[in-house]
Amino acid sequence: MKKQTLILGILLFLLNSSFAQYDHIAFSDDFNNNDNNWTVSETDELSSKISNGYYTIKYKKEGYSYRFWRSFNMQESHDYAFETKLKQIDGETNYGYGIVWNAYGWGNSYTFEIKSNGYYRISYYEDNKKTTWKDWTASSYINGLGKFNILKVEKKGLDYNFYINNKLVSTHPYKASFGSYQGFYVDGNITVSVDYMKITESAKKIEIENTIGGTKKENMGLTINSPYSEIAPIISPDGKTLYVARSKHPDNYGSDKSMYDIWYSEKQNDGTWTKLKNIGKPLNNSGDNLVIAISPDNNAMLVEGLYNYTGDYISDAGISISYRQQDRTWSIPQKVTIEDYYNLDEYESFCPSADRKVMLMSVKRDDSYGSKDLYVSFLENDGSYSKPKNMGNTINTYANEGTPFLATDGKTLYFYSYGHGGYGSADIFVTKRQDETWTNWSKPKNLGPLVNSFAWDTYFSISAEGDYAYLVSTKNSYGNEDIYRIKLDEEDKPEAVVLIYGKVYNKKTNKILGADISYEDLKLDKELGIARSNAGTGEYKIVLPYGKKYGIIAKKKGYMPVSENIDLTKISTYTELEMNLYLAPIEVGETIKMNNLFFDAGKAVLTNESLPELERLLDLMKDNPTMLIELQGHTNNLGSHNALVSLSEQRVNAVKKYLTDKGIKASRITGKGFGPDKPIASNNTQEGRQQNQRVEFKIIKK
Repeated sequence: MKKQTLILGILLFLLNSSFAQYDHIAFSDDFNNNDNNWTVSETDELSSKISNGYYTIKYKKEGYSYRFWRSFNMQESHDYAFETKLKQIDGETNYGYGIVWNAYGWGNSYTFEIKSNGYYRISYYEDNKKTTWKDWTASSYINGLGKFNILKVEKKGLDYNFYINNKLVSTHPYKASFGSYQGFYVDGNITVSVDYMKITESAKKIEIENTIGGTKKENMGLTINSPYSEIAPIISPDGKTLYVARSKHPDNYGSDKSMYDIWYSEKQNDGTWTKLKNIGKPLNNSGDNLVIAISPDNNAMLVEGLYNYTGDYISDAGISISYRQQDRTWSIPQKVTIEDYYNLDEYESFCPSADRKVMLMSVKRDDSYGSKDLYVSFLENDGSYSKPKNMGNTINTYANEGTPFLATDGKTLYFYSYGHGGYGSADIFVTKRQDETWTNWSKPKNLGPLVNSFAWDTYFSISAEGDYAYLVSTKNSYGNEDIYRIKLDEEDKPEAVVLIYGKVYNKKTNKILGADISYEDLKLDKELGIARSNAGTGEYKIVLPYGKKYGIIAKKKGYMPVSENIDLTKISTYTELEMNLYLAPIEVGETIKMNNLFFDAGKAVLTNESLPELERLLDLMKDNPTMLIELQGHTNNLGSHNALVSLSEQRVNAVKKYLTDKGIKASRITGKGFGPDKPIASNNTQEGRQQNQRVEFKIIKK
């Protein structure tokens, strides 16, 4: 009888037994192949292979032990059982072998082991300190050298039950899991062969978001993937560039090729992707390098790790920012400071909001609920981020949560978890922010079986448009981790946003400029985010949630800041809008339109939405204490000429009063109302009439 048929028979028997009818097979492996990516290696210290339906493992170092494991989450709230059939095939019979479960690294793990001479032991390590539940105890149920033994650890209610060859040998009160690694323990210099492994769980309820995507996730193929490891996909907000971290590739920088380098691919007009290219120095060096986020304009990049002044590796513990230069190269990344930052885990991951005002991270700290948790920090005035704040136990569990990705709507959060109800190893979940505290979230929902599997499913990145999601999985990969994508239906997408793009020009010469871009909520008088136009191309891009009125401001030393307003209250689907910005040099004779100056209809009463624009003019006058200006008021042609001239004069006086009340001498400001006499657009349309209703200022003296 073939082994596969035998295993199937065993599973069917278990499913139909009275005990197992409430259980389902959460995971099983008969080792006919290595689809589950167990460690397979042949070194001076380690030997492991999968052949003829068995996983054969050996640690050659005398006096030491080794754990062969993979990540699979057994739900904390459910009853479950971990069962394996294995035997010692050579070596001393006084060495132990068996099961290791619910581990979080070697120093936090549980072990159920036997010896071929007839003894068993149950113990665990917590923070590298060993505790023995059951010291070496003789058992007649143990088969000797060369014979198979079935070991099972069963969590039932508030107890652990331990079985050898289907005989209960010990019971112990349940203790919370350390983590999600399950596998096999082998003491020094013996060889053990594993026949099968399976995990069963009690009635399992997975809170699933409406199954995302209309089709299964697709491997992006050898254009993006390789026999090496590809993780951490970040799609640019415009959907045109995909950044990936790749390890073990011979073209990686540094002598240790197992470290990750940043690679990238560009989307072609026909929708295909170019073959991955190494992004080179200074972003890549001898350390682990990967992209955390790319700005909408592709001109600023957050990367993991710290760099010195020459671009060499300092540490993995932290994040840095790099800017695209005029020649399209990248600057040496500079450290981004996070107050009281530390991480008690080996790994970390980060994600900023689209406006960079908020930084999410996955780290382990003193107030974590278990392993790594999700935390939030907020941007300070000096450019640093505040002390990380735990995002709460709606999101965080006893197990790992990581690779957060906040969609451009600033509300929809994707992350992986081992602690919420899933299909096997790490699964990807989605939750929605409920308020401005960043600790109040909707109950996380699993993205369902089209996204998640029993394998390691992590990372999640979506462009501003939300057409595809990009993620990582080990299931059916070309080698190790691969990049996958899944097409999103309209109902799957985060809340709609608007991508604003354009170029910044010198208003006088029409030459392109590199400038700082900011955008603000006009109603709240609140800056929402910052960007930068490229010095070589003048291009900028920003992403804004729909439903509000915004001001967009470009600033550059030697130029008058220019502001434009945009009304997105009537847009509810993804939209791309072009808006070019023209900066006027601060020169005598230049006239600058104040685009974000607003009055009550037919009156000279300034609205609150005008305050940011007024403050910019105030700052200009303070920064240039000898400057003299002339305010000029204009209206459309709806009304009597005299009344319109009078209204324009009153509006000029309202602006002048604001400036003088703030300390600017009245002698530095003159003003005149022109009414409808100097239109800049046709008065035959509403848009034209709105453009003609304006206040400008002219520089009389610098």
